Amino acid sequence: MLAAMLAAPGLCADASAASASPPLMTYITDLDKPAPQVWVSSVGGGSAIDLGPASSALISPNGSEVAAIAIQKGQAAKDWTLSLYSTSGGAPVTVVQSVQFMQLLAWSPDSALILVEIGASPAQLRVVDAATGQARTIATGLIAGASFAPDASDRVVYARAPANSTRLNIYTTASTGANTRQLTHDGLSEFPLWGATGIVYSHETPRPKNANPALQLWLISPTGTAKRQLTDTPVAANVEGLTPIAFSANGKHLLANFIGPQGSDHAEAYAVDVGGPKPSPPRDLTGQGNGDIGDAISSDGDTILLTDGIASAATPSVETVPWAGGKPTAVVPDGAYASWDI
Repeated sequence: MLAAMLAAPGLCADASAASASPPLMTYITDLDKPAPQVWVSSVGGGSAIDLGPASSALISPNGSEVAAIAIQKGQAAKDWTLSLYSTSGGAPVTVVQSVQFMQLLAWSPDSALILVEIGASPAQLRVVDAATGQARTIATGLIAGASFAPDASDRVVYARAPANSTRLNIYTTASTGANTRQLTHDGLSEFPLWGATGIVYSHETPRPKNANPALQLWLISPTGTAKRQLTDTPVAANVEGLTPIAFSANGKHLLANFIGPQGSDHAEAYAVDVGGPKPSPPRDLTGQGNGDIGDAISSDGDTILLTDGIASAATPSVETVPWAGGKPTAVVPDGAYASWDI
């Protein structure tokens, strides 16, 4: 579950549409207990409300609702439930239930739709209407990340490999699954994130001696043109590389995670400036090397929300750090996997 969170761009929401009301933040506590909880608070951690059970959650861009996934462990199987909580509290509304793995990926900018991945081998990528609960499957196969376009089109970008294949490519489609277009054909493209400057994704660079492919960031236009490599960061044999997490509203500041292999807790939050003709080299935001992940970026690109301490035995904490980097500021001492609407 952690590895999916570290690499899934939509799970760590970019606040592309800020709320007119005071900004809010969600986070998860009690991850070491049978029933983790999702909370909503001010972005400084004050006025916190315990919404209910959840192991992952995303606040809507307008700040009115929290989409949350809870896992109920039974004797024979796990029941996964996607629910909607009002940020003012109260009982949740159940939207989707499944005995299969479920991953929350993204809200649409207008807070009307939710992207969810369900199952495996093959998985289903579904678009859920938050108002009615109706869901539509828009892709099946091996799904490796998805996000919405940053405008009002409700278009979706996702990475998919056919069933019984690992050749991942990037596709765009309408929220209904219509007008699907394949953007890449190399079978090495995954974890797409749609921003104002284009679609950034992780590209696999094969390595010898059966090592995991090294992931570098590439950028492509929504029409499949102007493809270019953004990063050429050294990637050790025991590390996978960079996965995109969130864009600033203008698409010039990119938050990424530098992650380890599947099943490991290795991760660091990285910043990539893509505003100029040539992107800046990725840089470790905290420079501490202590296992933090980027969760979200403010719409103005000035502030990063991250979870610290995931690679240690200590309790994780929600922190903020300036885009320029430096020492993080603790916001929630015992929280993790945060999102916000600023």
